Amino acid sequence: MLRSLPPLALLAAVVLAGCAAQSSSNDDSTSKFSGDQRLVANTVEDFESAASKGDQDKICRDLLAKALVATYAQRGGTCEKAVDAALKDTDSFDLTVERVTMSGAQATANVKADRGKKDINQALTLVKQGAGWRISAFEGR
Repeated sequence: MLRSLPPLALLAAVVLAGCAAQSSSNDDSTSKFSGDQRLVANTVEDFESAASKGDQDKICRDLLAKALVATYAQRGGTCEKAVDAALKDTDSFDLTVERVTMSGAQATANVKADRGKKDINQALTLVKQGAGWRISAFEGR
């Protein structure tokens, strides 16, 4: 993993468990939400799906906030290279959105990352960009 990119470590932690366009994902993780909360949950599900496919282009282009993409680029390389490195360190991509809290154009998605015997709880901060929601920060808990 690239140690010069602390936000990348958090990305990897979230991905270890496991968006201009919002998906119509209807699995258990999003079906309990409605309105903007559902759009936020869909962004997390889209992230999970793109990560499992190794689609760092989609993650950087459609799912991460512009400011986070710029942070990766400022630290050398590109967002795609940083995300690719995190994805290569990953063996499972199972995220469940447990709760979504909203505060204007910002949201927090509390997710459970399935790691077998010991799940990891994470908080993802998302911001409204255009018509969709994008991940702006990954926080371990």
